[in-house]
Amino acid sequence: MKKKERDPELEAIGQRIRAARLSKGMTKEALAEAAETSTQFLSQVEKGEQSMTMVKFKRLATALGVSSDYLLYGRTGFSERAALAAEYMARLNPIERDMVSRTVIGIQGMLDEVAPEQ
Repeated sequence: MKKKERDPELEAIGQRIRAARLSKGMTKEALAEAAETSTQFLSQVEKGEQSMTMVKFKRLATALGVSSDYLLYGRTGFSERAALAAEYMARLNPIERDMVSRTVIGIQGMLDEVAPEQ
């Protein structure tokens, strides 16, 4: 019987969850309880053996007090301006948010044409 290969992305997410848990001084049991999941499930997630629903992912991020960007990509913190922009975007209605997003994406496209790969 062939052993199932692990997904490197799941392993990286699991490692960041474990690192965040340990930096908070939390046991698996405490995090599992705070995130409304089982210790067994959390153990599998930390090992990169198990994926999760968005609801469970959100609960883990909230219980750990970290951003989803950190858990998914390892990104830590925002610059002050980026945090202000994110706060502003959160206050917009969906139509306004879509307009601003399209504008930012358009600007990024122009920047890529002027100075690609910087």
